[in-house]
Amino acid sequence: MQFRTALLSIAALAVLAPAFEAKAAIEFASSGNGQFDAWRNAFADRAVQSGRDPAVVEQLLKGVTPSQEVIDQDQNQPEFTRPPWEYVTQGVSATRIAKGIQLRQQYADTFAAIEAKYGVDGDVIAAIWAVETNFGTYPLRYDAPQTLATLAYEGRRRAQFEGFLLALIEMVERGYAGPNELKSSWAGALGQPQFLPDVYLRYAQDWSGDGRRDIWNDVGDVLASIAQYLAQHNWVAGGPVFSEVSLPPDFNYGLADEIARPVDAWASIGVMPRDGAWSAQALRQPGELWLPAGKDGPALLLFGNFQVIKTYNPSDRYALTVALLARGFEGKQLLQAPWPIEAGYLNRDEMIELQTQLSARGHSPGKIDGTFGMATRRAIRSYQLENLLPADGYPTPSLLARIRGLGPTLVADQSDDQAAPPSRPAPPTLKTRPTSSGLLDYRGIRTLQRYLTQLGYKVGRADGSAGPRTRAAVRALEAKLGYKQTGRLDAFILGRAKKAAGAR
Repeated sequence: MQFRTALLSIAALAVLAPAFEAKAAIEFASSGNGQFDAWRNAFADRAVQSGRDPAVVEQLLKGVTPSQEVIDQDQNQPEFTRPPWEYVTQGVSATRIAKGIQLRQQYADTFAAIEAKYGVDGDVIAAIWAVETNFGTYPLRYDAPQTLATLAYEGRRRAQFEGFLLALIEMVERGYAGPNELKSSWAGALGQPQFLPDVYLRYAQDWSGDGRRDIWNDVGDVLASIAQYLAQHNWVAGGPVFSEVSLPPDFNYGLADEIARPVDAWASIGVMPRDGAWSAQALRQPGELWLPAGKDGPALLLFGNFQVIKTYNPSDRYALTVALLARGFEGKQLLQAPWPIEAGYLNRDEMIELQTQLSARGHSPGKIDGTFGMATRRAIRSYQLENLLPADGYPTPSLLARIRGLGPTLVADQSDDQAAPPSRPAPPTLKTRPTSSGLLDYRGIRTLQRYLTQLGYKVGRADGSAGPRTRAAVRALEAKLGYKQTGRLDAFILGRAKKAAGAR
């Protein structure tokens, strides 16, 4: 599924609004959540002012309530929370490979014609089809308007999901999607290729020529739409996706740093393909070294087409799963190097602890949320380089144990914001807060921000990012309650804020 910029941004709505005559506000029955109702009313008004049909806006948003299940899914995406070998092994099963081979044969003429028109590898098209909806068999059980409205209201990516919701309204207005087409993934992605609404409007194809871009039922339309998407994102016809490589014994793992270098430069330091010599086409392309499970697992050189697959879903693990399935459909060997399962992997709480420890020691992992993304990879690599360790950027239980062994940490700065100026030393008469209370993840921070807002502190939108205003509000609350001012965002202050807000 893709998270692309929507057709109409919220900024665009603000510009367009004066050009339309004011229309009567749509009245919705209460959802039981006052904050959601306020967001829905404001969004509906902006949508109508931008030119969307009031009847369709009302049709899609009436009766909608925010879904906690959708929010939970958003915060626990398997691409970022599961061990890489578990994610990849489940996605690249023998059963799925066999099914893909059978469908490649069944639709051989369609695949061949689409490859010829769009210049995209049919095995990769089939692999995306497999990963997204298991070749169209995966049940989509969420309601797209509710899902998109929930994620827009939730606020972490509000402008993005409001744009997706606007595009869905436009799809219904144009007759592209009726009630049967409004079932989606938890993220609001539609049909067999899992296109978000704005992606559908841009890239969906009518391969069959029946006047409909039917990504729900028409296999030709599904495959051509995936091909068009990849082609428009600069797929190189016939180009490699990745090559599994062997590394020399004295290799500098710090070179696995997300920088693409010429293949001949890699070859000059002993990086060689496991399946033979470098092809002439590969030698003409830059490649980025990736260690999906650290120095003890497979080593891969990623090419431009791998990055194109990542525009479909930004996860490296997703793109690797797609690329391995494509190899499986071709009857090729998958990975030669074994996964280092014995090294273990951090669970979500341990990852939060590692991120907190890294942040406290000056290696910013971005948002402390328990997910292993690129910011956390960079922070680990920075720590490893500083401590003369192999800089593979990979989180392991042994790495966490090593950092724990260094002793107590400072209070972690839980955001990318510049830290607020330190408060003056508190008078000795103030109470001292317990230090054993765990730091909050971004969900806890968002809840704390809402309590602080109820108490009258100005923290801005409850977005789960612990910036200077949030920390300043915490210090102010600490002072009011008679505690030493620390600005620490933990379970203790969350409990005190909840109690204070409930007493109002």
